[in-house]
Amino acid sequence: MKLFPRSTGPYPYIWILLTFSQYFYNVWTSSHFSDQVIGTVAGLVLLYVFRQMYWVEYLSLLLHFLLGVAVLVVPAVMIDPSMMFYGICIVLLFGYIERALHLIIGVSGLVTAYMIVSLVTTGNPLAFTRHYQFFFLLLQAGFPIAIFLHQKSKNLHHQLDQANEQIVALVKEKERNRFARDLHDTLGHTLTMIILKSELASRLIVNDVDKAQKEIDEIEKITRTALRQTREIVSSIRHHSSLPKELTEAKSFLEAKGISVKVCSPDKWPPIKTADETMLTLAVREAITNVGRHSSAKHCLINSKLDHHQLICEVKDDGIGIGEVPSAGSGMHTMRERMKLVGGTVNILSNANGTTLLFSMPLT
Repeated sequence: MKLFPRSTGPYPYIWILLTFSQYFYNVWTSSHFSDQVIGTVAGLVLLYVFRQMYWVEYLSLLLHFLLGVAVLVVPAVMIDPSMMFYGICIVLLFGYIERALHLIIGVSGLVTAYMIVSLVTTGNPLAFTRHYQFFFLLLQAGFPIAIFLHQKSKNLHHQLDQANEQIVALVKEKERNRFARDLHDTLGHTLTMIILKSELASRLIVNDVDKAQKEIDEIEKITRTALRQTREIVSSIRHHSSLPKELTEAKSFLEAKGISVKVCSPDKWPPIKTADETMLTLAVREAITNVGRHSSAKHCLINSKLDHHQLICEVKDDGIGIGEVPSAGSGMHTMRERMKLVGGTVNILSNANGTTLLFSMPLT
């Protein structure tokens, strides 16, 4: 069985050598044999308490401390009140108590012990305040309080470090999600245009070489744009299009798909935070991509308007609808997540006559 935890090193043994050797010397030099016996027994109990306080915690640590203080009262009354000073070895350990209430109880018990010794030896429980014993009490009460506060501060810093690590992990996860959304929204949109134009060029190449060549040239431009966008996403220097520009591009995208598009916009766009506009733009882009890919629509209305302190963008098509449960590739979850980030909402109405997505974002 180990006497003390290995992590404490030689310090417990140094305390025993410096403190308990002096304690037993004072006991054995007493003029009365009974004082020597009782003082020795009290010293052994105090040594046991000292050893145990290295292993226990919480309520058990408090009880051991109070036991040690109570044991010290005996030689202090029988031999000399200055024997209370040897409680220094246990008050330092008591400072590692976890709860403030236990600390208050322990310090109160220490003060009570000094008062009992003073009452028995002088008849006045407060007489010790006029002697060196008061200085001993201040030291023995101050040390555990100081250690307790230091440990609390240390624990708070440790918790703060853990919280910072969690924040860093969340930021990394959020950035990964952003990266995935950007790839999905940007490259998915662009690659859809490439597929569309490739199909169109393959149909035209037999009957109209010039138009086919024009489509192939546009495919080249779109491909270069996709390459640039990919590089910008990877290097995290991408600047998203503004909403008005995105609506213009959406019109071109849908018209290339053979869908008739009507775009309605405010005469004057309100000032919007860059981050908020980016989220709304990407959400609308996702909706437009869905119309081009999945709706089989013939007509599409993109209507942006101001309503009180809200910016509302409606994307409405006359396609086949998305069903009661949107497919995993429809991006509905992504759109909701983006709008939630800016305090906005997206409402979906879909039936056999088409789908309407209503994006609403507060203007601050």
